[in-house]
Formats: sequence, structure tokens, C-alpha cells
Amino acid sequence: MPGKFNSKAIILLTVAFLFFMNQETPSKTKKSADIKSSVSDADTAPEIAYAISMSKPWTHLLEVEMRVKWAQMPEKTELKLPVWTPGSYLVREYARQVQDFGAKGAKGTDLAWRKTNKNTWQVDTNGAKEIVSDIRSIPTSSPSGQTN
Repeated sequence: MPGKFNSKAIILLTVAFLFFMNQETPSKTKKSADIKSSVSDADTAPEIAYAISMSKPWTHLLEVEMRVKWAQMPEKTELKLPVWTPGSYLVREYARQVQDFGAKGAKGTDLAWRKTNKNTWQVDTNGAKEIVSDIRSIPTSSPSGQTN
């Protein structure tokens, strides 16, 4: 039993880590009329906090809540999941395991969003200073690539 708990905890932390580490830097940001480019000044960087839970373990669903608070929130923002894990050289496509995605303002109002490609969701912030994104996902492999 402790071995199963440890592997689930490792998977849970890995999914959260990968979800938040795949942010584009301003030098890599695509220029688009729809998306304002990010400000690179560290003073204006967004505050990002997340919580990971598994409230119903028998469903095997991880619940990841991410809160993004930004003094100068762009009209639209992109949230991404990685496609591969550094060091493994294998395409994992973690977004394929996402069962549900949602975005809300800090007061709980639903925000419009669209999936723009296999691992990217674009959220219309509607002037919100904070957005809350919820993802429910099924972890299918450990960080070492072994299936559970």
C-alpha cells in the first residue's frame, strides 16, 4: 500500500510540475493580433499557485487547480501542457489524458475558453485580475515512463 501511495504522489507532483513548466518565454511567443505579448519585466510577472488533489481515488482522476493573478492580465492568455518530458526523448502528450477543463474568474464567473491545439487552451480573461483553471486528468505513467 505505501508503494502505491508513493507512486501516485510522484505522478501527481509530476503532472503538476509539467503543467506549469511549459510556459513560453517572450522571445518564443508567437506574434498574433489576438494575443498580447507577455511583458518580460519580473515586477509584472503573474503570481501562479496551484493545488493538486485526488478527492475520489477510485476514479483515478487527478484534480489540478491553477490560480493566475496578474496586475496586467492580457485580454487572452494561453495555458499549456507539455508534450514530452525532458530526458526521456519520448512524446508523451499529457494533454491527451485531460478529461475536463474549465476556467473561471476569481468571483466564480465562467470564462470563455477554446482549445487551440492539442496541448493549448486559450482563455478570454474579460478584464479579470485572477483566473482559476481546473483540469481533471488521468495519470497513465510514472516519471520514469513505466505504466501503472
